[in-house]
Amino acid sequence: MRKKILVVGCSFSHHIWDGDNNKENSWPDWMKSEFGNTLYVMNLSIPGASNELIKRLITKKVLEEHWDYVIIQWSTIDRWDYPIQHEENTVFVRYWPCGSNLQGKNEYFYKHYYSTYGAVIDTLENILFLQQLLESENTPYTMITIGNLFTLSTTIQQIQNLMTSGGDYYGQQENVLEKIERMQNIFLDTDSIPFLLKKINYDKFLFTDNIRNPMGGGMLEWLYKTKKDYPKTNWHFNHQQSYDFFNEFIKPKILIPNGLI
Repeated sequence: MRKKILVVGCSFSHHIWDGDNNKENSWPDWMKSEFGNTLYVMNLSIPGASNELIKRLITKKVLEEHWDYVIIQWSTIDRWDYPIQHEENTVFVRYWPCGSNLQGKNEYFYKHYYSTYGAVIDTLENILFLQQLLESENTPYTMITIGNLFTLSTTIQQIQNLMTSGGDYYGQQENVLEKIERMQNIFLDTDSIPFLLKKINYDKFLFTDNIRNPMGGGMLEWLYKTKKDYPKTNWHFNHQQSYDFFNEFIKPKILIPNGLI
């Protein structure tokens, strides 16, 4: 019987299309291609998905059925989405993952309600919730990230600008948690961030570098560190980059050590 693996993330784990409308395989696609005879891989990654949506997708699938392994790819901390009515006067509700932009309802949210503090605390709560859920269901898992969650620029546009300038993440990024520390005296009665940071099990993350704040590097740092390269297909991994990430990182560090292949 094939082992069942669930993968959930944002567009960095979902195949994308290049400018000529050709499909660029993602690393989960390569997992299916190479080990489809022994692995059943369900990839529910959604372009533009927030970490809240990633959490809710995994929650449903883990409570719905058994998985031999779950791989979670967390996205940038700034993304926001909410289940809204598809049309007026209808009960049909769906998510509208829009990534990091100022379109539609997102414009009002980012203009009036978004804050770095809120983005950090939401991210930490999502991580802790999923860790506790997966462990309560006895479901083995690994968490990876799009990049270092707390030094990465907070919008995809900033990431694009950064990569255009050479990909020097460590030299050009600010530590988001340091900004939060300067704000914490304002939230003395409700500030749970220090406790969440201590409660999260970082051993369940597979980072791509040894830098901690407390998070380490993700897919973007891996590409720059190992290949001195930048995402080449609409600012995402192209066909070859996705294969290299699968073959040099996912396979030897997740699949083989956990007896999945």
